[in-house]
Parts: sequence; structure tokens; C-alpha cells
Amino acid sequence: MTDLAIREFSPLKWVHHIDRLRALAQGLDVAPVTVEIDPVSFCNHRCPWCVDPLHQSATLDLDLFSSLIHDLAVAQGPGGGVEGIVFKGGGEPTLHPHFDSLVEQATDLGFAVGVVTNGSRLTRWKTVLASRASYVRISVDGPTASSHHLIHQPHDFDDVITGIRDLVAARASARHPVIGLSFAMDSRTADLAEDAIALGDQLGADYVLLRPPFFEEVGRDSTMTPSQAAEVRQTLRTTAATYGGEMLVQVGDWIGAAERSSAGVSSYNPSDERGSAAGRPSVGAWSLGPSGRRDATAQLPIPFEERTRTCWASPLVAVVTADGTVFGCCNLRALPGWELGRLDYAVGHGWSQAWKSPTRAAVLDRMRRTECLAHCTHPVQRYNEVIETLRDSDPPHRQFL
Repeated sequence: MTDLAIREFSPLKWVHHIDRLRALAQGLDVAPVTVEIDPVSFCNHRCPWCVDPLHQSATLDLDLFSSLIHDLAVAQGPGGGVEGIVFKGGGEPTLHPHFDSLVEQATDLGFAVGVVTNGSRLTRWKTVLASRASYVRISVDGPTASSHHLIHQPHDFDDVITGIRDLVAARASARHPVIGLSFAMDSRTADLAEDAIALGDQLGADYVLLRPPFFEEVGRDSTMTPSQAAEVRQTLRTTAATYGGEMLVQVGDWIGAAERSSAGVSSYNPSDERGSAAGRPSVGAWSLGPSGRRDATAQLPIPFEERTRTCWASPLVAVVTADGTVFGCCNLRALPGWELGRLDYAVGHGWSQAWKSPTRAAVLDRMRRTECLAHCTHPVQRYNEVIETLRDSDPPHRQFL
């Protein structure tokens, strides 16, 4: 599949949601485009940099899920309703004993379904995933048995590889689900990036994603110094550039807060953009990127939310954990004080009541002011950029392309 980068992964997907973005720019509320639903809150792997802050023992109740998914099917707002369901976090989603029923109910109601998994149960669920899912991303992280064990702990690398093969075979020649392998690599494993790409190619994956792990943003102690993190990013970029096959190879060029801080770039300062008297970017601080925006492609890029201390786009996503608690962002999943509400259909408290509650309004205001910035991995940065542009009531030079 050679057009993934300009279709499924197009950076211009926001265009399809322009009405919702306009509504947010006008101060209106919207229904989320995507809702992440956690089937369970536990996992059979023990990755040191897991993005889930807390593993518990909850399993999503089927009756609660059925009520929720039907609620989401009729949820509407300016620009439309919920379109996608992702089974991803809280734990390993495929450990739910009725995982196939969750996928089937969601797709029967017209939702596109995505799944992020450690791959250990792919063989069991290959048929429902091959026939129903829009994408499946497998967090492999280690491309060899020993490196996989180093990160994930259990000795089930062969099961993961067999499951990926089974899923690729079950999909046959269909376009979907898009199947990708993700490798979060630190200084101990970055030299295996070439093996990771080769493994994806060998298994028939559509893409391989190489990236450094998230650490402080997800409450984890870093396994790397800032200088090691910079070396890992360079290694991943260099290795990806040498690949000449048809599979898409992506590199997540994440720069954590600790690394930016160590380089003396910790927050946005408008004076950094003044440049010289000729209006050029300051030498050594900023580079003028393809978009023409001086702060768009900084040598150490500062995310929108840190530059502006605002987040307008958070209503575009939502999370429901396995115990029925609603959160407003994947980065806030299970964090105390950031709950939007708890679903309890027995007393008439469903999705609509949680989404329109005073509690959500108060939490959303805190999110807009980025009080949650310490946890942010900036998943909606591009959408915030667009909304900020749309908020300009008198945009200069809009008459010129």
C-alpha cells in the first residue's frame, strides 16, 4: 500500500472536520470525532514506559458498553457526531473475554474501529479484526525475542509474531485493516531499528513506526539522558532514510520536555521570533519551515500548547475507562481530578449527562488553560493550530495564497 501517507495518514485530515473546528473557534461545544474505550484496565505485559498511569482489575461491563455505544451513535453537535471508536488504553484491550462482541457492536452501528494492542492475542481475534477493524497497530517495541523481553517482560515474542502473520493472512488483499508495527526505542534498542524495519517488511505490515518513548509526560522515569535521547532520534531518522522498500516507515520525532529544557528551550518567548532587523529568524534559534511560519519547524520545536498555553481542540476526543469513567483526553486517562463524570445507566447518568455536565465544563476550562500541560504529548496540536487561525476575526493577507 504505497499511498498511506497521503490518505490514511494525511496531515490534512483536519479538512474533513472543518465545520467542527469552526464551531470550536466560535466558542461552541462539539461532539468528539473519536472516543477511546478501554475494554480492561489491566495488562499481561509490563513495559517500563507504558502510557497508562495506573493498571487495575476492571473489565468493561457488556451492558454498560452496549448502552454507551448506542448513546454515542446518536450523539451530535455542530459539525457532526462521533465517527470512530478506538480500543486502546487502560490495559491490553484484547484481554476482554468478549472483545469480538465489542468490535462487532461498534461496527454494526457504523463506527470505524481502531485497535492498539501488544499483539499477544491477535491469533484469537484475527477473524473479527480482519473483517471489522479499520486499523490495528501492534506495539512490538523489540524486533527480536531478547529485545522484546527486555521491554515487555513476558517471553511471548513468538506468539506476537505468529499473531501478526495470522492477521495479515486473514486480511488477504483487502485495504483494511491497516496493519502497523510500532517500536518505541531507547538507547538500549535503537541500534535494532534496521531489524525492526526488516521485521515489518517480512511480516507484510503496511507501515513501521519508530519513535523514542514518552517518559516524564506519562509519569515515567526516563531510561535516557537528554543527550542519549537526541542520539536515538538521529539513529532512527538515519536508519529510516536508508530503507528503499514499499512499506511506509515513519519516525516519531518527539522531543520531551527534559530534553528541550536541557538545551535551554523550555517555553515559548515571543522575543525568540523577532530575529534580525531584516525580519529573519534568530540565528541558531528558529528555522523558517515549509509553511512559512517561523515557529513551525524549530530546531527544538515547542508544541502549540506550550507556546500559547491554550488547548482549544480537546473536545474532539474523549476516553471512557473500563470502570465507566469519562476523561477528556488520552493523556489524562485515570488521573485523579480530571474525570468528566462516571457512567451509571441504572440511575440515568449516560454519555449525554456526562458530556453536558457542570463537572465537564469546569474540567474543560482547566484543559483549555493547559493546567494539564505536564502530562501532554500533544495529540491534537495540528487541530489547535487550525482553530487558532480560525479564531482570528480579521486575518491579514487572507486574500493572497
